Amino acid sequence: VPFARIQQQHSHARKRRAEDAIDLSGDSESYTSSSPLLQLRWFRIVVDEGHELGGNDASSAVTMFINGMGAERRWVMSGTPTTGDEDRVDFTAKGLDQLQRLLFFLRHESYGTLPETMERRGRAKGNKEQAKSAWEARVKKPFLKKQSDGRKELYQVLDEVMVMHKKEDIGLPKPIFKQSEVSVPVPPDIQSAMIDAVLSKDCDTTSILSKIGISDRHQMLSRAFHAGGSTLFDALVSEYLRTDSFQTLVDEAQANFIIDGIKRERLELEDRGGAILDGTTAPITAATDPTRFSENWIDRRPIKAVVYSNSHNNLLDVAEYLYESFDSSQIAEMMESRIEQMSYELGRFRHGYKEGKNCPICGAWNEYTGSKLTSCSNRLVEVEDMEDNTYLIEPERIIRAVGQVEFNSSNNRVVGRHGNPVEMDRLQGAPLTKYGLSQKHWRVGDRLCIDSRDPHPLLRKRWSEEKWAAYGSAKCVELAESDGYEGKDNYLGPLPNDEDESSREVMVKLKKWQPCGRFHSRPRWDTRRKKNVGWYKGPTLEDVEMRAQKEDTFILLLDASLSHGLDLSFVTHMFLLEPIDDAALLEQVTSRAHRLGCTGPVTIETIHVWHQMDSATKQVAKQLASTVQDEARKRTSKAVCDHCYRSFDSIEKADEHELTCDRNPDGNAVVDPYHLSSVYRAIRPPAPMIVGA
Repeated sequence: VPFARIQQQHSHARKRRAEDAIDLSGDSESYTSSSPLLQLRWFRIVVDEGHELGGNDASSAVTMFINGMGAERRWVMSGTPTTGDEDRVDFTAKGLDQLQRLLFFLRHESYGTLPETMERRGRAKGNKEQAKSAWEARVKKPFLKKQSDGRKELYQVLDEVMVMHKKEDIGLPKPIFKQSEVSVPVPPDIQSAMIDAVLSKDCDTTSILSKIGISDRHQMLSRAFHAGGSTLFDALVSEYLRTDSFQTLVDEAQANFIIDGIKRERLELEDRGGAILDGTTAPITAATDPTRFSENWIDRRPIKAVVYSNSHNNLLDVAEYLYESFDSSQIAEMMESRIEQMSYELGRFRHGYKEGKNCPICGAWNEYTGSKLTSCSNRLVEVEDMEDNTYLIEPERIIRAVGQVEFNSSNNRVVGRHGNPVEMDRLQGAPLTKYGLSQKHWRVGDRLCIDSRDPHPLLRKRWSEEKWAAYGSAKCVELAESDGYEGKDNYLGPLPNDEDESSREVMVKLKKWQPCGRFHSRPRWDTRRKKNVGWYKGPTLEDVEMRAQKEDTFILLLDASLSHGLDLSFVTHMFLLEPIDDAALLEQVTSRAHRLGCTGPVTIETIHVWHQMDSATKQVAKQLASTVQDEARKRTSKAVCDHCYRSFDSIEKADEHELTCDRNPDGNAVVDPYHLSSVYRAIRPPAPMIVGA
């Protein structure tokens, strides 16, 4: 059970208790009756991301909830036993408190026991306090005072309950950290406005701020205008870099960097002989094949890249540009928290195939995303031609929307009777031929030019009228006419014949659009409308077998809030849209891919952004001794320690640190035996299981 799901279940239980007006101070029967998780006695409870359990206060409602679950066996799984920065002075003290809370959940006989029932809450509370007092007396206080008895007791307790595997024990290849820079040019008119503000004595501040796009920050910058010089220049640059307009430029630049990088890596993979897709040819670790990860080893893993961001909005904005260069089948998304959608997207990304069904009516693909497929969701469009024939077409038949110029030159220029011209502004700069790609451009009454060929090159041939008659088309026409064609009934029948068979372009008026399954609904009683609705008696999507379809999915858009607990050991590249300076967080992110099961090194590439000015602006900034324009502030020279994930200003400093890094097994660091991390490292993994022994 992931800890996040426990939090969600507790939230639901709390709402139910509030609705039932249950007093939380009452007996356990009323408490446990509010959640299904508390009503059962489980054989085994496994809490994933269990460090969150230790990180929550023992008296918190969520912790009390999960501790109240009855189970014969209890496990806690986590990439790190405790949370926090190892460099902080209070790391050990806080870590010991977290360990005691984990022991309480595990029902440790000395430091976390509970009565078998929770009927007498006073007794349970007293028992918890006794366990905590015993922990502080025998472990925490002597350990913090650097007494050997405290360390011995701590090691003994952890060695009994903890199974710890460390990356250095299984020979994983080291991750490759890269610091890359993307230069984002500041528009020339913005630079000119900044220079004018600094060099002009009597400048119009309102006009200057309006040109830069920060007119709402007049009061905030009043002191900077009064000071002038470098103070004003730096303030104007800093405020501009926070604007949405500059962030849009950043998003595009970062996306282009990722696009170029992925395309380059895929081409280089082809030069190496292409990807090896058979997992049986890839050993798990270097220990199982000493030649793997050596200088002569050729990496032929499929390119799998993760685009990671702490900002949901930044990730969405960069994604827009990625979708312009790559097909949607090549990109998977983990940006929303529905568990079935997350599982589906991760499966697409990892295995390179999707599941779904082809609609027996329109032939469109309906993708399986966790919910049962019963009705086709492909949108069909109802149109009316110049002969007043009303019928359905697929969006692929739309050749173009009719603009004002073509409308004025046509023979049918009566607005409304046969449709209205489409305004160019609505398509946001896209040509009229792109009208059919997105329904956000569609409006009832638009005049369109469609392709009436059947069969169409991209579509299958339509069913005959005889076949539609057997499926109930007569009833469909009856229902449609009774609603004046304003209802949802119509069918994808044969297109009207034209005497001129060579004519393929037909002018029509858009009437409505909706999913194929709604047009072709089966007969049923509508309780809301109190009438029989539907007519279709033929095969639907529900009657079709599910099938898998291969696709080349090599990009995963990953929101930081949804990255916990993921196994991305097959990933080759991770692009970080923001720098991560916290060593613990960087290790956590890297460990999504750098973990047991990875078959090669993962490249972690941080994309830094630098605002690029032209030479004239740089000269002015230099004369002013500007700090925001000082290129020494660029962060591409940073380096990361391969062992502790700390960041340093240069490769030389990182190399120097690694010699004394206390997490480097080959280093010469003097380890403090009374630092909590040293106890973790002293615990060895269990001996390997020998088959047949």
